[in-house]
Amino acid sequence: MRKVTAGFIGCGGFARNMHMPILMENDKYEIKAVMDINEDAAKEAAEKCGAEYFTSDIDRLLSDPDIDLIFITTRHDSHADLSIKAANAKKHVMCEKPMALNYKDCRRVIDAVKKNNVKYTIGYNRGLAPMVTEAKKLLDTIDGKIMAYHRIQAPFPESHWAHIPDVGGGRFVGEGCHIFDLFSRLIDSEPVSVYAAGGIFLNEEIVKIPDSANVTITFADGSVCTTLIASAGCRLFEKEATEIYCDNKAIIINGFKEMSYYGFNGQDKVELNFEKVDKGQKIELDKLADAILNDTESPNGLAIALKAAVISYKVLESLETGQPVEIKTEELRI
Repeated sequence: MRKVTAGFIGCGGFARNMHMPILMENDKYEIKAVMDINEDAAKEAAEKCGAEYFTSDIDRLLSDPDIDLIFITTRHDSHADLSIKAANAKKHVMCEKPMALNYKDCRRVIDAVKKNNVKYTIGYNRGLAPMVTEAKKLLDTIDGKIMAYHRIQAPFPESHWAHIPDVGGGRFVGEGCHIFDLFSRLIDSEPVSVYAAGGIFLNEEIVKIPDSANVTITFADGSVCTTLIASAGCRLFEKEATEIYCDNKAIIINGFKEMSYYGFNGQDKVELNFEKVDKGQKIELDKLADAILNDTESPNGLAIALKAAVISYKVLESLETGQPVEIKTEELRI
């Protein structure tokens, strides 16, 4: 059985503790090499995941003819340029979120991926979480506009580099994109406007970009989704929950581990429970392997990546102006 051979650019904690273990458990993958500008980090990661070699030379990784897929697990400001470089090297790309820090760089990524005819997947895993997939199946059985709400709250360190505008892009570009993608998966319609109210709720002497807000997204079919993103949250309380309402029915997802739905299929209430939290990371990477091996559509391709990215930029624009911001159809076009 042919395997997808993977190389990593970036050997930080998320790569070592999330992506690499998933690949090691999946017989569709083989980790060929890992690269980091910190050679000690690369060596440690290679030993942990059984990579054939480690390097601090990105060109060695990208020129390796045996590598099919490049994982980009670096700081956010490097994602666009590294995606383009990998695509130009004729490598498939798995880029952790965000796609880029601005719309112009998103377009550059799209052009490079299309030009080189490679697969591109962004790390928006929540839209593929089993309970979200189940919710979508239920919604597909009914007609009507949808109202949805998602909470994502937890203490987020003020000193974290994600708050640096030119490096991390802030919480909405860097993590809010997960939720904007989740909403886009649930709603069979394009987003048309964004309104955000919030600002900096952490220490304003340290944090220089909005970190918390209520964000409302309106879709072309009239559906409305709202997310509360709170960086000064409470670690004693559940981080995430989703509520969905339509056609006198309801779906509630708590922590991607518990799900209840009401009024579907002639039943008053149905409960689903998992032993562990499942936010869809394993499913995404398994689907990506299938896409590469069978030359099929990537699970989180360019159109999906761009849509959530555009919403995230509109959130910052709305926070700055205090007004709703339109999303134009051509901005979402691939």
